[in-house]
Amino acid sequence: MSSVRSRSFSRIFLWIFLLAGAFISIFPFFWMIVGTTLNPNDVVRGIIVPGKEFGLNLEKATKNYNLVLFFYNSLKIAVITVVLGVLVNALAAFGFEKYRSKAREKIFAILLLTLIIPQIAIVIPLFRLVSYFKLVNNHLAIILPSVMSVFIIFFMRQNFKMFPTEIMEAARVDGAGELRIFTRIVFPTMKASFASAGIYMFLGQWNSYLWPLMTILTDAKKTLPIAMSSMMYAYTVEYGGLMIIVCVSVLPVLILFLSMQRQFVAGLLGSIK
Repeated sequence: MSSVRSRSFSRIFLWIFLLAGAFISIFPFFWMIVGTTLNPNDVVRGIIVPGKEFGLNLEKATKNYNLVLFFYNSLKIAVITVVLGVLVNALAAFGFEKYRSKAREKIFAILLLTLIIPQIAIVIPLFRLVSYFKLVNNHLAIILPSVMSVFIIFFMRQNFKMFPTEIMEAARVDGAGELRIFTRIVFPTMKASFASAGIYMFLGQWNSYLWPLMTILTDAKKTLPIAMSSMMYAYTVEYGGLMIIVCVSVLPVLILFLSMQRQFVAGLLGSIK
């Protein structure tokens, strides 16, 4: 009887713990949605009951800001960065792992050392470089510096360690070139790893704020994170309109993660193995 009671008690404790965790995870989204219907004072007071200010907040969010254009700019930048970034970083990681050379590990170690350099330390030289090539107020100024990611190269290399080299050697014997081996053999068998890398890069670029704020000057080129900061005035913050922009910004991320969560988890587990 004591063992049965201890099991039931542990189950009850587990359910309470899981419900508490679910509440903590879901409540910010609930508060965000409720905030779109409240005036700024009610948001500051912490009211969590839906109000009647959604129409007014939507007007504030769309009157001075072209949300459709900002959404398109953010999506375009993120998608192009993911496509180019996954291709470039995967090829680099594949080369580091599968092609031997004397300086391979030294170069890779130098790349890993760059991870300890904070982003703020390279902002000024990077901005001068972008200005030299006249890319200020151009989306390429945001895309090009984000294509190469040392973390993604490290992540993909860990995944490529599991790919059998014997398969590559057999393909070479059959007359397959290196590019064909990568596109026809490696890529189809490691889609989960590519998906994980793509999701990580998409989230990083979608939420990027500091660098786009420095390089984008006109409203026609702005992204959603910059639009959010524009609603924070000197003395007041339009929380209702801000919540609407936040909801629009969170929606693609939720759709992407929920639709590809299996691939994301599988890619992470593959890198751990």
